[in-house]
Amino acid sequence: MKFRILILVLSLFVSLQLKAQQPTILPQFTFFKLDGKAFSNKNLVPGKKNLFILFDCTCEHCQRETKLLNTNYAQFKDVNIYMITLDEAYIIPQFFNTYAKGLNTKPNVTVLQDKNQLFIPSFLPKMYPAMYLYSPAGKLLVYNAGDGGIKKLMPALKK
Repeated sequence: MKFRILILVLSLFVSLQLKAQQPTILPQFTFFKLDGKAFSNKNLVPGKKNLFILFDCTCEHCQRETKLLNTNYAQFKDVNIYMITLDEAYIIPQFFNTYAKGLNTKPNVTVLQDKNQLFIPSFLPKMYPAMYLYSPAGKLLVYNAGDGGIKKLMPALKK
């Protein structure tokens, strides 16, 4: 009997997780810059669209999409780009030097660490890389998980 209840609870949990939707309004968050300073919603540059990218330095999809973002940077120069990772600080510069040299030093790009592991429960990504483009008012415009996100985002930048 206990086993059946456990199976029921687990299946209910899994089905709810599968139906979870990405937030249509930008969630409250606190991440950390690489110098250790806290960065939250209050620190967003106002008046521009905000692109949040959850990436992992060892993820091949993330490597390809970050390289593509760097190649097409001119189309993203008027967007605030926040690149968030759970990775340790020491590996992050190597990631950018290898796959997107100079991207992390662009004036509208901020690299953040999710030290408290809040991104996943707040934004509900399905896989790496997860990309969320929000309007200046904080409304979700485009969501993409996995490959193809940068190409999917480009038309929405022109609107």
